[in-house]
Amino acid sequence: MEVLAGATGITIDRSHFSNVGRDQYNYYTTYQTIVQPRERRRRIEKDTLELSQFTEIKHGDIYKDKDVCYSWRLCSNGKDATEAAVYIAQIMIAGSFGESKFTVKTYRGRNAMKEWRRDFRRSSKDWCGDVPLFGYNKSSVPLLIFHGELVPLSHVDVELGDLGMFYIEILKNSLGCSRNELWMDPTKGRFCRGPIGPQCRAWREDDVNITVPSDVDCLKEDNLIRYFSNRKHDWGFFWAVSYSACHFQKLEVILGPTNNQIQLISGLTNSTIAFTQILRWWSREGCLCDGQVMSDGATRFRLRSEPRLIEIFSDGERNIWLSQAWSVFDALNISLEENLSTYKLAYPFVRLKGALQNSKRKRERRQLCAPIYLFLIPDPSEHFYHWSFDLTGQNPFSSDKCKYLGLPFKLSVVMYRFERSWPTKVYKAVRDFQIVRGFDPKTPEFARYLGWPVFEIVAPSENRFQELETEETEILCRLETPSLTDNSGQEESKGFGCPDDLLNPTNSDSASAQQVGTMRSLLGGLFVPFSWEAIEGSEIPALAI
Repeated sequence: MEVLAGATGITIDRSHFSNVGRDQYNYYTTYQTIVQPRERRRRIEKDTLELSQFTEIKHGDIYKDKDVCYSWRLCSNGKDATEAAVYIAQIMIAGSFGESKFTVKTYRGRNAMKEWRRDFRRSSKDWCGDVPLFGYNKSSVPLLIFHGELVPLSHVDVELGDLGMFYIEILKNSLGCSRNELWMDPTKGRFCRGPIGPQCRAWREDDVNITVPSDVDCLKEDNLIRYFSNRKHDWGFFWAVSYSACHFQKLEVILGPTNNQIQLISGLTNSTIAFTQILRWWSREGCLCDGQVMSDGATRFRLRSEPRLIEIFSDGERNIWLSQAWSVFDALNISLEENLSTYKLAYPFVRLKGALQNSKRKRERRQLCAPIYLFLIPDPSEHFYHWSFDLTGQNPFSSDKCKYLGLPFKLSVVMYRFERSWPTKVYKAVRDFQIVRGFDPKTPEFARYLGWPVFEIVAPSENRFQELETEETEILCRLETPSLTDNSGQEESKGFGCPDDLLNPTNSDSASAQQVGTMRSLLGGLFVPFSWEAIEGSEIPALAI
């Protein structure tokens, strides 16, 4: 046959042709053509399986129920910016609208499908059921539909206050999401994790491993404080009470020997009655890590190569004061029945910022030398920080050494001075919590147990009463001194009586006597020594504020 002309190695057996040679390559090509469509079909089936778990909704079946709409920009690509919007809607199911309301998040722009896929993957793989995903739409304007009338956290976080934002920080770590992924369901009174929402306001990031309920009722200070008290969680409790019902004032000041102290100021005398010199430092972000407090009170940070930013803050001392407040009050014979909101805690807040020189040569110098440390002494002064190779910081770098290594010899320093005060109910709550934890609130042992510095009392309690007695004596002397020396009118009156008192000396004397009695009664009632009775038994109820 002509078709077999020139062929070699041919075997004919029952109409079966085989040829070992160049035709083998054609068979391999056919095999590749068959396998490739199988792989494509397998990917399509996988995507279809995920989408099949949710309901596909047409745009025509969505009816916007309210005018409330939240919109924000996801990313910027010039004029093709990608945007997202959220609104509440009703969905037509089985030919009619139901009573249920849904939250619709829609996407528009160049990267709309990219953002849609990212939210869908996160929502569809939620095995705990925290993300209430209902349906989807993959048209040119894609959207995701969620159960309930959800409100993004960014539209309520301004009204939450410090205590509310502290709770949100714990909750988002508990749910394993960011603040932007938290949504509030007002109808059910709870928070839930959802798609990425608008940007929330800045708040300190803490690695907190505490499980808290997602109920909106936890935003109430009484409920949150009681929750931590029942679980005897020291850290959470003190942060909660320090943010609770706190009145504060911020003043911008410069560094100085007096402004650097953490002081308790009496509202009666406007003088310092207790203080501590120790400031604690922390670095949240940047190229410093491993903050350690030295035996002399200084704090040491180790330098790492990335990133370039240097940012250090002095820690707020609210928790330190509240943990030992009753011991100071007891030593000064200050009763918990007084209005303790008149006592103010004044402390500095210092922020240091700088950046490393990041040229190739100076990076190599830092990498080849020994570990570099930044030291901060506890009492800020003109030179309260320095760089060193030494673990104890005894040999600080000179300005030339810092320049050689690309280190900032001087950091930008901004200092604020805060004055905070708390109502009496907060101090009572702290006292009850210490008793529940098994500590005597009359002593600072609880603060020592937590590793916090102890306040020093400026004057013993008897000096307080001595000053008050002197002040009371001066007041009485002024009240009993006659206003006029004689009837000639040669000397002017130095008293504070009204003209009617001058015209009627008898009425003036009786008024003075009555005022003296009132003053004695007021001072005696305000400064009566406080007697504290120990609470017997171990079953102490959780504090109620």
